Amino acid sequence: MVKSLNNDVLSKVDEIVKYIEDSDTYKKYKEIEKRLEKDSDIMDKINKVKSIQKEIVKLEIEKKDISIKEKEIEDILSSLNSYPIYQEYNYLFEDLNNTFQSIKFIIENYLNSKIN
Repeated sequence: MVKSLNNDVLSKVDEIVKYIEDSDTYKKYKEIEKRLEKDSDIMDKINKVKSIQKEIVKLEIEKKDISIKEKEIEDILSSLNSYPIYQEYNYLFEDLNNTFQSIKFIIENYLNSKIN
């Protein structure tokens, strides 16, 4: 029974994933992502932000000041936001994230209504 239920649920999840993957937003997002990966300037900045974020986590654990590192990130992000392709990438990322959150909310509400 559990295995069958698992398969049924996974099948439905696959349908949702396919729905998302077939959306224009997702296709455009993946296209822009590939273009970004080929832009060494943008990727260098993104990787620098990730590196600084890791440093911040370590500094927070050590209870040290992170304001200088936060300012570095802010400056890099400001520079990244000057690229239209990066702006579009962020917009699409946010749009997809909102879609995921909506799906999660719908499923949770549906399940809660059925359980209660």
